[in-house]
Amino acid sequence: MIDDQRGRNVAKINHIETIGSLGVLLVAKQRGLINEIAPLLSLLENSDIYLSKQIIVTVLELANETLG
Repeated sequence: MIDDQRGRNVAKINHIETIGSLGVLLVAKQRGLINEIAPLLSLLENSDIYLSKQIIVTVLELANETLG
């Protein structure tokens, strides 16, 4: 798992597949390991991790959820 762009670039050069924290959340929901992503996104938003509004909207759409 990696969220850092520089690390993703190095992984790509070395043909290593990556997944970020939001991707992990989506997979966890798809596999039934968690019921909702929205509450976890809220926690991430209130942390030191930067998430753009667009990525939040996209992830919620992919998860068939809304913030609220």
